Amino acid sequence: MQNRKRNNSVREGFTLVEVMLVLFIIMTLAAVGMVAVRNARNNSRIDLTKVQLSELAQSLERYEFRAGAFPSTAEGLEALALSVDGYDKEVKWDTPPLDPWKNNYNYQFPGSRGMDNFDLWSSGPDGQSGTEDDIWYDPNNR
Repeated sequence: MQNRKRNNSVREGFTLVEVMLVLFIIMTLAAVGMVAVRNARNNSRIDLTKVQLSELAQSLERYEFRAGAFPSTAEGLEALALSVDGYDKEVKWDTPPLDPWKNNYNYQFPGSRGMDNFDLWSSGPDGQSGTEDDIWYDPNNR
C-alpha cells in the first residue's frame, strides 16, 4: 500500500512544459484581444471624425445660406462662431473643435471640387495633412 501511495504522489501537480504551454496560450489570447481593442478604438475614432465633419459641413452650409458665401480659407472654421447679418452664430463653440487625435480640422474655400464648394478634412491618426490616412468630408455620402 505504501508503494501505491508513493506512485500517486509522484504524479501530483503539473510539469514545467504544461505550465509553459498554458502561459503561452494565455499570452496569445491576450495579445489577440489587445489588437482587437486597438482596432475597434481606431475605427470608432474614424467614425466620430466622419460625424464631426458632417456636422461642420452642415454649419458651413447654413453659414453660406445666411452670408451668401462660404467663409474664405483665411477666415476658416472660426467664422462659424461669429454672428452673421443679425443671425446668431452657427455653432455653440468659440473655437473649432479638434478631431479625435487632438488636431485641427482643415478647411479650404474654394475647394478642389470647384469655385462654389469647400474642402473639409481631418489629417487623421498621423496628424499630417496630405497622407493616405486623411479623412475627407464627402458631400455625396451623408
